Formats: sequence, C-alpha cells, structure tokens
Amino acid sequence: MFGRSADRESWRGRRGLHAALLLATLAMTASACGGEAGANAPGKGDKSGKGGNRSEMGGGPGAPEPLAIAVVEIEPAALERHYRTSGTLRALRSAEIVALQPGVVLELRAEEGDRVRAGQTLVRLDGRGFKLQAARDGLTAENAARELQRLEQLSEHLSREELDKQRFAMQSALASAQVSRHQASQTTVVAPFSGTITRRAIDVGNLATASTPLFSLADLSVLDVDLHVPEREATTVQAGAPATLELQDGSRFAARVERRSPVVDPLTGTVKFTVRAAEYPLGAVPGAFVRAELLIDRRVAAPSLPRSAIFELEGAPHVYVVEDGRAHRRRVDLGLVGELRAELRGGVEAGAKIVADAGAGITESMPVKVLQAAPAPDAAAPAVSKTSEAEAVPKASEAEAVPKTSSAEAVPKASKSGAAAKASKAGGGAP
Repeated sequence: MFGRSADRESWRGRRGLHAALLLATLAMTASACGGEAGANAPGKGDKSGKGGNRSEMGGGPGAPEPLAIAVVEIEPAALERHYRTSGTLRALRSAEIVALQPGVVLELRAEEGDRVRAGQTLVRLDGRGFKLQAARDGLTAENAARELQRLEQLSEHLSREELDKQRFAMQSALASAQVSRHQASQTTVVAPFSGTITRRAIDVGNLATASTPLFSLADLSVLDVDLHVPEREATTVQAGAPATLELQDGSRFAARVERRSPVVDPLTGTVKFTVRAAEYPLGAVPGAFVRAELLIDRRVAAPSLPRSAIFELEGAPHVYVVEDGRAHRRRVDLGLVGELRAELRGGVEAGAKIVADAGAGITESMPVKVLQAAPAPDAAAPAVSKTSEAEAVPKASEAEAVPKTSSAEAVPKASKSGAAAKASKAGGGAP
C-alpha cells in the first residue's frame, strides 16, 4: 500500500510540472502576439487610423522614382521608301552572227573584246562558186535583152505572142542574175549594229553554215536589268524613277526605270520593270549579278516621327505622349514608312512630347521625367546626328533603369531589417 501511494504521488507531481510548463509557454506566446498586435494597432502607425506601411501606400521614401526618358516632337522630314530585289545585267541588244550562205572561212577580221561598227566586215567566206554563177546569170540576162530588141525590130512580121514570150524570158534572166549577185554578196559577213565582240566560235578553214554561230555581238553602250516588283509595291513606280544597282564587289552605280510592263504576271503577281544604267563601272558586264534598290515612294517635307517612338498594339500603331508627368498611349495614323522615320497623318497634335523609345519598358500612366537634351554643337546639325540620338535612347533608358532596380531591391531589405528589430523587441520582453 505504501509503495502504491508513493508512485501515485510521484505521478501527480510530474503531471503538475507538465501543466506548469505548458501554462508558461502559452503566456509567453500571448505576450509576444500582444506586443506585435500593439505595434500594428490602428492609431499608432498612422494618424489616420489606417494600418499598413506608408512606403507601400506610395507616400514614403520607398516609392518608385519616375523613369527618365527622352522625348521627341513631330518634325518635317524627307522620307523615301525603297524596294530591294536582285537581277542579272544584260546588254541593250545582242546577236549571234551566222553565215547566210554556206562557205569555208577564208579570213577573220575581229576577235573577242573588239569594238566594231555597224556594216564592218567580220568574216570573209569562200564565195567563188556564187560569183561565177552570178556572172553566168548576168550574161544570160544580157543575151535575152538583145534578143528581145531584135524581135521588136521585126514586130511587123511577128505575132504579139512571140514578143511577149521573149520579154518574159528576158525578165526571168534579169531576176536570176540579181539573186546570184545577192548570194555572192552574202559570202562577206558584216556587223548588224555597233557593239563589242563577246565570243568567237569559229576558226579559219572551218565550214560556216546557217546553223553555226560565228560571233556573239553585244551593244554595251547601256546595260539593262529586269526587276520583278510585287503588284502592291509597283503602283507608284513609273518610267523615269531612280534606282541604285550594286555589284558583288560592293560597287554601286545609278540607274533609272526605262519602261514598265503594262500587265501583271498572273502566276507571280509581279510587274516587270526594265532598269537601265548609262554609266557603270568596269565590273558591270552582261550576266553579272546585281542587287537593286528601287524607289517606291517619296515625301519632301512630311510631318514625321522616329520609328523607335512607334509601337503596335492590337494591330494599330500607337505612341506614348507625356502629359502631367505620366506616359499615355495615343493611337496614330501613319502614311509613308521609311527606314528611320514614319509619316504621321493624325492622332497627335503638333508640339506634343512623345517618348522617343516606346520599347524601353513604358506602360500606360507610368510616371516619367524628361531628360534635358544636351546643347547642339552646331545649329545646322546633319540628319545623321538625329539618327544617332534616336539610337542612343535605349542606352539612356537602360542606364536609368539600373539605379531604380537597386532602390527597389533596397526597400524589401529595409522592411526585413525593421521586421527583425520588432521581433527582437518582442523576443526581448520574454524571459
């Protein structure tokens, strides 16, 4: 009995100790929660009675700074739009020279690269057989003419039928003589037009026929190239429009549209333009590959903006206009779009401050501040400097974005340190 009583008393003592420890733990937890609740109680952190951090409400020093941006205004500028394609140069005209009458080549009077005149002799063939035949036909015609003259003197004793028969024989002999003389003259091959010999395909002693080319002749006074332009781009291009051609070695030379095809190719949907160059470098020869830039449209002094200031939203062009320190979207109407600038037809009034780089992380109603433009060294600044400034906008935006990211990252660190201090104070009150 005594042993059982002792065990029971020991068990009750341990149970009471556990209960006391549990009560102490609950008391410490309640005091900590009460201190933090008191720190966040209405009326203590803010006189307005609203809880929360002032930095989160946007009124404290932790609020994000406005983004520094560059702005541009609508300015008149000369705009051009080009269509780029390629083609192969060809001579103004070319021909494969052949012999109209067969014959053995006796003499060649031109070589590759020689410039020849129209009517100049290039090849002399062996035409002795044609010349002999022409001489024989000539004698036959003379005899027929003499016989007709003798019969006409005896016309009183002859019938009209005999005279007509002899007259026909004479005319036939004259025609045969003319054919023979023409065939004999074709044994000398001449240049049909002035140009340059680009190829020689026969040697002395070879038999020249109508199916054997003797020379290739090309008129290199001008060079042409055929460009095929899509129907949509070809609407504003007419004869006389300027173009620029570029060879494989980088040489560039001017050309112009000589003529335009009056129809659209139904298979490709393109229009053929013949572009002609009157002056060209030595490397420009028939068959050379060239890149071409064809002027499609031009504006002399159109109100325009840099293309970097324009962005597309839901298929429509927009810009950001700075008003009261904030960026606001505005839809605009564009006209001719060039390589660096675009024509503005409406949507923004003249004098408005427009964000120069619409892709620098700008959003609707975002607070921004305008960078002060550096003074220009020369009042008459060239157009290239404007392009350089437009290209420098993204770099300035990136430079401004770096410190903002650092300050934004510093805010959570300060909040964490404040929360740690509160926790330490709450923990310091506990035993």
